[in-house]
Amino acid sequence: MISVAPMMDWTDRHCRYFMRLLSPSALLYTEMVTAAAIVHGDADRLLRYNAEEHPLALQLGGSDPDWMAQAAARMRSTSMSVVRATACRAVSSAPA
Repeated sequence: MISVAPMMDWTDRHCRYFMRLLSPSALLYTEMVTAAAIVHGDADRLLRYNAEEHPLALQLGGSDPDWMAQAAARMRSTSMSVVRATACRAVSSAPA
């Protein structure tokens, strides 16, 4: 079995649909979506996918455990197969 890794600005719904045509059993990942974007943004748009994309995993990134948990809970309302969480340390660009 192959899987298609999550790639920002690349593995969007359209790419995943195309990949599914090439390999019906591959595990596909969404683009990395930050927990903050799901919690505070347009979660419905960010979590949208075609049923034909299954099996599908959400690549979730973030540094706030509460937001990660909220985003994962929101994902459970979809029928995505897996959540792959990536803990990212927050980096401030503000001067010290």
